[in-house]
Amino acid sequence: MCTTGVLRLGADDYLLFKNKDFGRTHFDDRLVTEPEVFGVRGVTTWAGTDPDLDQFSGFSIGANEHGLLCCDSNVRALEGHANYDELTEIALRQGRDVDSAVAAVQEAVESKPYLWANLIMIDAEGAAAVEVRGDRTKVTALTGPAARSNHHIALKPHPDNDDTVTTQRRLASAQRRLKQATGINDVFALQRSHDDGDTGICNHQGYETVYSYVLRHRAGSTSLHVAQGRPCTDPQRVELAVPLGGAWSPVATAQFRVAYPSAQAMRDG
Repeated sequence: MCTTGVLRLGADDYLLFKNKDFGRTHFDDRLVTEPEVFGVRGVTTWAGTDPDLDQFSGFSIGANEHGLLCCDSNVRALEGHANYDELTEIALRQGRDVDSAVAAVQEAVESKPYLWANLIMIDAEGAAAVEVRGDRTKVTALTGPAARSNHHIALKPHPDNDDTVTTQRRLASAQRRLKQATGINDVFALQRSHDDGDTGICNHQGYETVYSYVLRHRAGSTSLHVAQGRPCTDPQRVELAVPLGGAWSPVATAQFRVAYPSAQAMRDG
């Protein structure tokens, strides 16, 4: 399922967060670490219980060398539609900023239908949410702290969405907490929160939160705060410098992967 959001902390200081909800209690990320782009591989089989059947494509969350941050959340899975995680990868590979990333996503959706999703992205100047529904997109410019969950806002919720139970309450909780947030620790608290019991942002109802991420771009460099497991149990949160642009090297990439909390981190994405 997933809860996502963006927050601007100051001049050239902004972040994007995501709680990844999954169909089982444990999951190991696979990574893409290139000079131009970093991404956590997306999974079309997020509701599956057998890890041997996992199908990876696109990016679930990522950043690029230009300081663009982007992630997505599921709305509805349909047969014959392309994986929306591919759109996050397109945004980060083709976009230099929010405007060019949005244009790249819109062009891709015009070419073929995609699974329904919410994308959210932020750069040094602006932020946007992109709702994807098959061959349609709806873009909302974000002027302040903003969250998304698993239903469409501008395109309106649909009765056949994959989550009609927890999504509204998670969005309300995340939005309320983001409006009060003044620093990154408030975002960590948001990710751990259970304002509505098991239907909290740390989700235990139907799907389990298996990773929590915060990507932060500050003073020209990007860092990742990542924890594996339920955030409410306070798993070890690792802060890593993301090797992008001039910071990329084989050594820096190897160090990043070794420190990343995943048994699959040393595999190519």
